[in-house]
Amino acid sequence: MDSKDQSAAKAIGQKVLRALSSNRAPGFHFAGYYLGFKCERFEKQSVEFSVPDSPYCQDAQGHFSRSGVLFLADMMLAASNRVHLNGGVRTATMVLHVEFTGAPAIGPLVATGRGFGFVDRTALPEGRCEGRVIAQGQDVLRVSGTWVSPPAPRGMVMHGLPWEGGVDGSDWPLLKKNELDANEKTLVSRVNKLLRRAPAVDLLGQLWDPQVKRTASGAVARLPVGMHVSNRVGHVQGGLLLNMAVCSAQAAVPEHPLITEATAWYISPGQGKVIRARSTVLQKGRNVAVVRTELFGEAGKRVLETISNHAIPAPRSV
Repeated sequence: MDSKDQSAAKAIGQKVLRALSSNRAPGFHFAGYYLGFKCERFEKQSVEFSVPDSPYCQDAQGHFSRSGVLFLADMMLAASNRVHLNGGVRTATMVLHVEFTGAPAIGPLVATGRGFGFVDRTALPEGRCEGRVIAQGQDVLRVSGTWVSPPAPRGMVMHGLPWEGGVDGSDWPLLKKNELDANEKTLVSRVNKLLRRAPAVDLLGQLWDPQVKRTASGAVARLPVGMHVSNRVGHVQGGLLLNMAVCSAQAAVPEHPLITEATAWYISPGQGKVIRARSTVLQKGRNVAVVRTELFGEAGKRVLETISNHAIPAPRSV
């Protein structure tokens, strides 16, 4: 590892330790602190969040990691619904639709959206929302979805998020390495292993993307579960579940490299030691392909189903 790589690895190590220290505060979670997730506006009329530009959140092309973009989109939409509720409750994604515009996610990102309130015609009221993720003045994603507010898991006390008046761990004392608990040590070990393999090259992709393998009918994928991908109730964060499905789906149709849209139905929480994906090609035409992706968690329980559209790029004009 040369001096440049060593410097990058040290900076990432400090960033991870900072996020772990902040994660000790109740309410928010490691992924959000690592990205530098910041609330700019939290009102019923609209919400706005941002993440700063960082070389340690970029892929090999210098674009913001897609996993981070989908994380931001999901968190923003959740907040657009949560603004209609009291702080300290649980919310969960039911359906999420994403349109990929093709604009590059370069530089700092801004996510803005609005929720329309919860309708009580169902026993568990449902809330609709819509929004977009913007980079350099262009829409990278256009998103919409449906959320509910289910009871907290048994025995768990929910805490408000920082922008809801909950505790902000950003300035909590920095942990020493000998103060880390077992789960925190596991995450640090995971990051260090990735840095030894490819220092500072698409760390988020390595950390949050699944291991993918093509099959005769499509593709399969595997994502280890841990605090690096978990939300504040210990389930895999919704945007990262969708990212897993998208990675698997794209591997199933490499001849159609552009993903244009995806709709995900969230069926049960992402729990267990590993989440597994199975992508099946439903249609592969001259210009467009359609892929169904299923995610499974603990004991083979169905977690998520996604239908995605994939396309061949338009020829470039000379």
